[in-house]
Amino acid sequence: MYIVMVQFNVKPDKVDEFLEASKGDGRGSVSHEYGCHRFDIIQDSTDPTRIGFTEVYDSEEAFDVHTTQDHFKTWAAAVKDLHDGNPKVSKCRNAFPNDYAVWPAAITGRDESFFSGSLHVIHAALPVLPDKVDSFIEAATLDALGSVHREPGCHRFDLYQNIENPSELWLYEVYANAEAFEYHRKTPHIKQWADTVKDWYDGERAPAIRGTNIWPPDDWNWSTGKPMA
Repeated sequence: MYIVMVQFNVKPDKVDEFLEASKGDGRGSVSHEYGCHRFDIIQDSTDPTRIGFTEVYDSEEAFDVHTTQDHFKTWAAAVKDLHDGNPKVSKCRNAFPNDYAVWPAAITGRDESFFSGSLHVIHAALPVLPDKVDSFIEAATLDALGSVHREPGCHRFDLYQNIENPSELWLYEVYANAEAFEYHRKTPHIKQWADTVKDWYDGERAPAIRGTNIWPPDDWNWSTGKPMA
């Protein structure tokens, strides 16, 4: 898979406008682009001006096609003056799970007539010491397996690696609600992971976006299933 992780800081008085335009791009991408599996839009609960995108495509070529679509061009024109500074954009591969996990968001016959943005999502970039990247991925994969297999409230625990900067990793975690994430924080597998990797970060970690789903709706597919790799 080819994954694009984006974090925006949006002007405070432009947040609603930015989100409406972004939902249009998300709908167009998932509904009309054969190679686009996900276009998740997340808003930080503490700082609503921080917005995250997780976009999942079959390949870099599929992403290139995305940037030629009318809905993308409409979005780009609508939001070009709404950013507060340049967004952080990372083009990634999936380190966990593999391509055979469940990726698509859309479910046939579902629409947006019922919507509740109640999920709890973690969208976090992690700077890792270059000589510890492989070990970090191994440790995070064990945590991910424990999460998706043993926690009923964990829908997905994805680990992505920046293609252009392999020492930058991303966590993308989706929980049924904030309580499910608090349960996760108390599990033995996260304690083992945290103890293992605590000295493997390359400097300070930027604050993660922690919040709820703006799009797609809760009743679309958010789960990877229970992948083993």
